[in-house]
Amino acid sequence: MIREPAVSGMFYPSDREKLNEMVDYFIENALSKVEEKKYRGIIVPHAGYIFSGRTQGFSYTAEIPERAIIFGVNHHAQGAPVSLFGEGKWRVPNGILDCDSEIYKVLMKESDVFALDPHAHLEEHSIEVQLPFLIRRNPQVLITPISIYDYRVEIIREIGRAISKILFKFPNTILIASSDFSHYVPDEVARKKDHIAIAKILESDAEGLWEVVEGNNITMCGLGPVGALLFSLGKAKASELFYETSATASQDYSNVVGYASIVFE
Repeated sequence: MIREPAVSGMFYPSDREKLNEMVDYFIENALSKVEEKKYRGIIVPHAGYIFSGRTQGFSYTAEIPERAIIFGVNHHAQGAPVSLFGEGKWRVPNGILDCDSEIYKVLMKESDVFALDPHAHLEEHSIEVQLPFLIRRNPQVLITPISIYDYRVEIIREIGRAISKILFKFPNTILIASSDFSHYVPDEVARKKDHIAIAKILESDAEGLWEVVEGNNITMCGLGPVGALLFSLGKAKASELFYETSATASQDYSNVVGYASIVFE
């Protein structure tokens, strides 16, 4: 099965050359400020590139190893609550990436929290927009897309338990959590609330992240993907590389979305 792009020409350019130029610009800009490093996990936004591409570039200063597990938001709540794509390929304008048939089969045996449901992925953008960056960093990377809309902490903890076992079996794997932060609030509110959540992420405190997101009404769409990464990695050393809001591009400071690049060593 080949998964065709759903948001090409909307979230990013549909022209191969223009897309490569844009992605390379964001990565090179970030590499002029931070060094390329090997990380165990990254948090990266998933908006249109004109808004979040610069932040994405910072996350993709990470070396991309042989395998990548991508936790995505299922904005449409289509299909199974925790959906694996399974075998096949994902196409975007600048290339095609193969899905990792080994990891998905191990996950299906490891926990019944996962369902094989490629249809849950067909209209969703949160994983798709990561692929042009991955292709420019390592066009041979094998991907395991996981789409999530059940954010109950016990479900996300179980995902993390299963993934932590995968990391022992397949150590040359990076975890990618696709998440934007505050949505449609004033810029100063987004920055304040987002850094309450980011503080818990930097402490690798998954349970605490749920508490502050719910307690402070932080409209973070990727709580599930970020939580899955935190539960998978345990107490990994985390750093915030970059943060900005959509106001940088839109100049509208009254109604913004927040974006953060966070990496885990």
